[in-house]
Amino acid sequence: MKNNKIKISILGAGSWGGTLAWLLSKKYPNVNLWTFSKEEYENINKTRLLIRPKKLKLSKNVYITRDLNYIGQNSDLIIIAVPTNAFKDIIIKIKKLKIKKNLIFLSATKGITTKDNLRPSLILKKYLPGNPAAVLSGPNIALDVVSNAPIISVIACKNPKIATLLQKILSSNHFRVYLNKDVNGVEIGGALKNVIAIASGMSDGFGFNISTKAALISRGLIEITKIAIKEGANPKTLLGASGIGDLIATCCSENSRNYKVGYQFAKGKNLKKILSDLGQVAEGVETVRSMIKLAKKYKVKVPIASAVYDIIFNNKKPNIALKTLLNRPMPKYEIEF
Repeated sequence: MKNNKIKISILGAGSWGGTLAWLLSKKYPNVNLWTFSKEEYENINKTRLLIRPKKLKLSKNVYITRDLNYIGQNSDLIIIAVPTNAFKDIIIKIKKLKIKKNLIFLSATKGITTKDNLRPSLILKKYLPGNPAAVLSGPNIALDVVSNAPIISVIACKNPKIATLLQKILSSNHFRVYLNKDVNGVEIGGALKNVIAIASGMSDGFGFNISTKAALISRGLIEITKIAIKEGANPKTLLGASGIGDLIATCCSENSRNYKVGYQFAKGKNLKKILSDLGQVAEGVETVRSMIKLAKKYKVKVPIASAVYDIIFNNKKPNIALKTLLNRPMPKYEIEF
């Protein structure tokens, strides 16, 4: 298969899915963009404009559709960029279609399903075991990617041939893609950083300084790594772009949805109001449920994530949660896995 002849489809026309369609349409003549939303489909078809991350005009070679069967029959590569809790349902629908055995799936979804604690790669393995699959993750704020600034990302895949092919497909002068074999580590880092980003938004909302932010990021990375190791990840992966890199970007960018959620919590708004104003999915809100479940399963302490959970689901006031966090008994050592 020649790279310039490959048929690429993106599932999900939100900030990240739309960005990937815009990015890939610059290189390839056959790009499909699927959306579940009838309103979104009609708006994009009529105006050729993405709504998020900002108004971007899509080229004519991007075909907009709501027909999943069309996607299944007219794709060599399907990139999935839908909210985590919609991921499984879409894969089950695709499973019922007659798709090619060599059809490649690339997950660009960062999260863990709250019902069964499955990551996207595990869902693909469970329902489409015969198809090649990989994961895309990294410090990729959509608004930053469309600015044409130098950006890096990571593709995690155990199949070197597929990984190299995907690297060539997605890489450009501004979007540099690295490879990693550690699917568990890349995926865990991409999912759990959203929880810490909510805490980071609260930190800024309280008016704390950069030293506080650095403390939060470093302690948050330890919590993520504790769970990642238990999930079979290589801890070295968390030192890379899909670990600390993604964590820094999401915790520090005012364009991060999860950061925005935390910031508004610190300003006294409730979850319903915050999500209504946001108008998009903030993965960390649901992922914190899974993070707490995994922490209990593996009997590891995740105090920052626990504080975020209490604020979101137990209606604990952010300032009270902060006091509880700071008055915990001191651990014997800084890093304990």
